[in-house]
Amino acid sequence: MSYRNALDYLESKTKVFELYNQLGARVAICPEWNGRVMTSTADGIDGDSFGLIRVGDIEAGMSQGPYNFFGGEDQFTLSPEGGPFSLYYAVDPDESAIRKNQVAIPVGFTEDAFEVDRGTQGSSLRMRRTIRMRNLAGAQFDLDVFRTARLTADHELVAIFGDTVAAVLGQQDLSYVSYQTSTSIINRGAPIAKSSGLVSIRARSMFNSTANHVILVPFKPGEEERFGSAVCVDFFGMPPRGRLRILPEVALLCANGKYRCQIGVSRKRVLPYLGAVDFRNGVLTLVTFNLPQSPMEYEYLSNEYCETVSNTTCDFIRTREYYLEQMLANPSEETAPLYAGEVVRAYSNGPSGPNDRSTCPFYEFNTFSPAFELQRSEMISHHQYTTHINADRLTLEFLLRSLLNADFESVYQTMPM
Repeated sequence: MSYRNALDYLESKTKVFELYNQLGARVAICPEWNGRVMTSTADGIDGDSFGLIRVGDIEAGMSQGPYNFFGGEDQFTLSPEGGPFSLYYAVDPDESAIRKNQVAIPVGFTEDAFEVDRGTQGSSLRMRRTIRMRNLAGAQFDLDVFRTARLTADHELVAIFGDTVAAVLGQQDLSYVSYQTSTSIINRGAPIAKSSGLVSIRARSMFNSTANHVILVPFKPGEEERFGSAVCVDFFGMPPRGRLRILPEVALLCANGKYRCQIGVSRKRVLPYLGAVDFRNGVLTLVTFNLPQSPMEYEYLSNEYCETVSNTTCDFIRTREYYLEQMLANPSEETAPLYAGEVVRAYSNGPSGPNDRSTCPFYEFNTFSPAFELQRSEMISHHQYTTHINADRLTLEFLLRSLLNADFESVYQTMPM
């Protein structure tokens, strides 16, 4: 749909705030849907809408089960999703009984509202809310959340991309939209400790894909014996031949909606850029975030699931007992693997096999903040920049080479579309 179509639809369902400038950049934010950026455009009200809007799930609300996702190209959520300290397989702190056989998306990660600060519409939007929840181990969290969305200033483009790329974005024959979200959580409850489970900020980005989309995930080069695998591909198994290519400095993942696949990058390999190119429409999407200078010095939460969990059901007690048994069986390892998760993930949606039904085509990026033990009133923050660039081939060639360690022609010729 066009951005106008998207905006009209969203405004019929919820309150929408817009960020905009004189060059045609527009960003649509829905504070009542957990403060998410739903979509954006680089070419004015009638330009293409970049963010995924899942109309079926929006129409159903939560009536079809807790795994409804409204979409949106910059969503605030928390980590970990799986593991013994999972926030997604947990209980409401206000309920006395444990709910069995039910996946519980953390409180308000779909429909709950942020409160909007007054006088912020135009170039920025400031929001706040509170969250009270428990993890799978039973630890309770009381958090204040502060979230700001704003258009990226010209001087920030230099800091993010460097002088040359920032100069390219200033060309008159090029259109782009670039915005930043900054999300902070403040602990308002008991100390948050590793023994009962930490939390970190997860930014989830869901974008429309076409038959001509390719995801590009650059990584630090180096010997596998020293740095480990270039990317992790264990989530859904290897995709069919040709859909994932791992080159010396970048992983390429076909994002045409014909097969489901996810890859992740560890602390030893991660770089602060993710990208996707739409060869049909000449659009490059870039996501970058505030990666620490030495990621190995920080802890990132694992989001792995245990064997008792499926995509639709979870027995709370059996899952908790499974993890406790695993820890007791390996006392020397304790919880170390739980704090060595991926820093970024890239996902291409689609059927999981030849007998699976076709699903909505989209691709997704996830970026994670480090996790910290937090005393009362201590805070962690996560900043993410999203940029969509509509440009000619020569400009796209330069940007892919400069930012994503990729050759435009090679990617175009070798990836299935």
